Amino acid sequence: MKLNPETLQNEKENSWAPVYEIISSLNRYAPEEVLFYAAQILSQEMGSKNVAIYTIANREYARLFSATSLEARKLGNSIRYAELGELYSELKDGRIYVNTLNDPDRPALASAVYAEKDLRVILMFWDVPNEKHNLPPVERLTVIVTLLQNTILHASRYMSSFRRKNYLEGTNVLNEKTFKVLLKTFFEAKEKGLTECILAEFEMGYRDYRNISIEAACKIRQTDYMGVLEGGNFYILLANTDLIGAKLVQERFREIGFRCSLKEMY
Repeated sequence: MKLNPETLQNEKENSWAPVYEIISSLNRYAPEEVLFYAAQILSQEMGSKNVAIYTIANREYARLFSATSLEARKLGNSIRYAELGELYSELKDGRIYVNTLNDPDRPALASAVYAEKDLRVILMFWDVPNEKHNLPPVERLTVIVTLLQNTILHASRYMSSFRRKNYLEGTNVLNEKTFKVLLKTFFEAKEKGLTECILAEFEMGYRDYRNISIEAACKIRQTDYMGVLEGGNFYILLANTDLIGAKLVQERFREIGFRCSLKEMY
C-alpha cells in the first residue's frame, strides 16, 4: 500500500517523539555531568557504539572530555584540531564531516557545537549505521545536534568557568565542597565507561596545600583538577587518565619531591 505524503510526514514526526523525550532528559543532569551523559545519549540516538566528545581548550588544542569506548579514544586525549585537515575545514565552515574515503584514522562522522562562529565542542562518531528510523545519518545528526546544542554549550561554558568560581582564595585549588561534587561526577561516569580518571593523594609532610599546588601545577594538564578534602589534605584528579598514565605523572611528582598514592575509586 502506498502512503500519501501527509501520512508519511506524520510517521516521520512520530519517529522523532522518543528522541525529543530522551534528549530533553539531559536537562535533569547538573552542568558538570552533561558532557558525560551527552556522549551516552548521542551513542544511543545515532546507533553508534563509539562516540567521543572533545572540548576546545584554546586556539590549538581540543581535550577529550568523554568517550563511550576505547575505539572512540583513538585520536588521544589531546588533539591539535586545526591539523585534522578536511575534518576541521568542514566543521569550521559549519558543516558535518563525512568520512567518504573510509580513512581509519578519522571518525565516520563529526559535528560541532559553536558559540557564535567559534568552535566550542567537537562530537565524533567512529561507527554509524547507514540508516536509523529511516533517516540518513547526516540528517539525523543535524536534528539531534540542533536539539542538544544549547544544553551542551551551556555545560561547556560552565566547565570553563567552574574552576575560578570555586578556588580557595589565592590558589588554583578547588574547595572541599566543590571538589567532592566533581569527584562524584567523574567516578560515576567512570563506572559507566564514559571516562577514565585517577585520584592522586599527596603525602603532606610539613607542606600545606598552597605550597604543593604551586609546584605540582606545572606537572599536570589544564584538564586536571587540584582540590582539598578532609583536614586540608591535597589531591589531584587526573582526568581522562588510566593507571598506566597516572603512574607516569606520579613519577613526575616524585622527581620534584612529592609522594602520592593513586586511587582508582572514590
